[in-house]
Amino acid sequence: MGCIIVLDENTSNKIAAGEVVEKPASVIKELVENSIDAGATSISVDIRNGGISYIKVTDNGSGMDEDDVELAFERHATSKIKRAEDLDSIITMGFRGEALASIAAVSSVELQTKTASNTYGMYVHISGGILREVRQTGCPVGTTFIIKDLFFNTPARYKFLKKDATEAGYISDTISRIALGNPDITFRLMNGKVLQIHTPGNNDLKSAIYSIYGKEIIKELIQVEYQDEKFKITGYVGKPEAARSNRNYQSLYINKRYVKSKLVSYAVEQAYSSILMKNKFPFYVLNIELNPHLVDANVHPAKMDVRFADESNLSRAIHMAVSKAVSSGSLFNPVSVSNKDREIFKFKNVEPQKEYVQEQLGHKANIDDGNAAYSAKEFSTNQSQIQDMIKSKQSEVKYEGYSAFNNKKIAENTSAEIRMFTKAMEPLVRTDLRKASSQVFYSESKSIINEPPAANEPSAEPQHEKATPELADMKYIGQAFSTYIILQNCEELILVDQHAAHERILYEKLKTKFESQENTTQLLLEPVVVQLQAYELNVIKAKEELFNKIGFVFEDFGNNSIIIRGIPYLVEGYSPKDLFLELTNKLQEAIKPVNTPVADEIIHSIACKAAIKANKKLDEREVHQLLSELANTGRRYTCPHGRPTVIRLTKYELEKMFKRIV
Repeated sequence: MGCIIVLDENTSNKIAAGEVVEKPASVIKELVENSIDAGATSISVDIRNGGISYIKVTDNGSGMDEDDVELAFERHATSKIKRAEDLDSIITMGFRGEALASIAAVSSVELQTKTASNTYGMYVHISGGILREVRQTGCPVGTTFIIKDLFFNTPARYKFLKKDATEAGYISDTISRIALGNPDITFRLMNGKVLQIHTPGNNDLKSAIYSIYGKEIIKELIQVEYQDEKFKITGYVGKPEAARSNRNYQSLYINKRYVKSKLVSYAVEQAYSSILMKNKFPFYVLNIELNPHLVDANVHPAKMDVRFADESNLSRAIHMAVSKAVSSGSLFNPVSVSNKDREIFKFKNVEPQKEYVQEQLGHKANIDDGNAAYSAKEFSTNQSQIQDMIKSKQSEVKYEGYSAFNNKKIAENTSAEIRMFTKAMEPLVRTDLRKASSQVFYSESKSIINEPPAANEPSAEPQHEKATPELADMKYIGQAFSTYIILQNCEELILVDQHAAHERILYEKLKTKFESQENTTQLLLEPVVVQLQAYELNVIKAKEELFNKIGFVFEDFGNNSIIIRGIPYLVEGYSPKDLFLELTNKLQEAIKPVNTPVADEIIHSIACKAAIKANKKLDEREVHQLLSELANTGRRYTCPHGRPTVIRLTKYELEKMFKRIV
């Protein structure tokens, strides 16, 4: 008795469904591509629960004849090709004839379709691959598919589906990609009652890009137009300002079919090699038209991968097309300063108008133990005098700060004086006095200097076991390459990476505040609006609690955008938009649960952004404060990414290098 049997049709369809129908987005991709092949100019998609429980795809295409509605659900039944030779020149989106059979095998499918020549339409209901009902019905010209209870009869595949928001994000990305490749078609995506995507279908690619990515990207676009004897390349690439830290904003189309190609990505990125920073990837939406005989789309059932017959010439053409566009267009947007912002840099000696003089601010501060009291009215009358006073105070601070190293009392008095002086100044002028008097004190978000607590004040940070040997007590030699702090201790040299050390310090502070649920938000004076893709917005909303715990305060601003009102307190001065997008990317790439790993990675990123950078010259007091904080920090000998913060080089090792010891 032989062991080989022929599988029944239902089992074969379920196996095929495993290749074609991976998730709800795969179903929508197949159905929308069929609508495009049917000549539709308007395609609408409605989903519920991330497409798991309900999907509806409606188009105004040519529809199906009465004789074809049942046959369409058979395996390898298609109207796109007729013979094997046709696979060498595929011009349609679909051609395999497996999609409808695969979808019907793992869900409940209802079909309504009508052609323009028929007076009535047809209704078909198939569940789990079994035909339930076929009848005539009234419906408009075109086709409507309703898919319910996806994977209801394949629990092994159902359990691997992700959360509703994640699956909805995949669907949004799928529709976005298809819409960008077909700007002549109107696309609508409804997630429940929320309209997530709506493109105009006016055959203008820039309008489609605007609908998907928002208005901010439009001013960053450079048009690409290139043609030779084999290839025609059209579309848009982004200026450096539009670059992202991942390739999610790259869309490539071969004869309007969205595909992924490392060859093309590399060719485009090479054209930007001398323009973009490392680990930044250009934005592009490019369509390559070529002879169908030169491309093979029959590589994978999902039809996302393709092979090219002339890779070298294609790569050259893409590089030339992008290079030409980048070199001919203006790469950088002109910088303009509004009239309001220009006033910041003006100091006028003109008496202000009487009605604008603030007579009494209700806030005074005594400087030099009460010898000088400054009121708001006195400072508001002459801002130039304020600047002179600041410079004078800086000089005093610099002089007294020198003695402070040998006299703790003087240092404490100086620090108290500066704090009082700054507090008096801040309500009166827009100048950041903390930066102006940075020789002695620094804000925590921009520097490593923090004034030590008074003798009777408890330390805010938890105390750890002191480092051996104590870094802060070693002899300070200097700073190498404005990056590495050099210390001497008896018969050894100690090198400290200032960025890695400060990153570890900030990481431990942020982690402590995060775990204790302490508020770490600083509100922005000017909220920042960030335009996102629909799938990105879904990811962010699903992780809003995590963002809030980290220190971000934001809310939905409509049209797939958010408005950021607060950021973590240590990243003042860093672009809120860039940081938020970078953290969003980390969330999208995360595979493990969010509870600890992703939160930890986000804290890593914030600490890295806020830490002092390499090639920054530090004065002796800054070095001393950095070493003191590092000595009281847990896991002080590595940064959060595992790089060493401290390296020890003994006198014996040096003498061996110089051959004093053989």
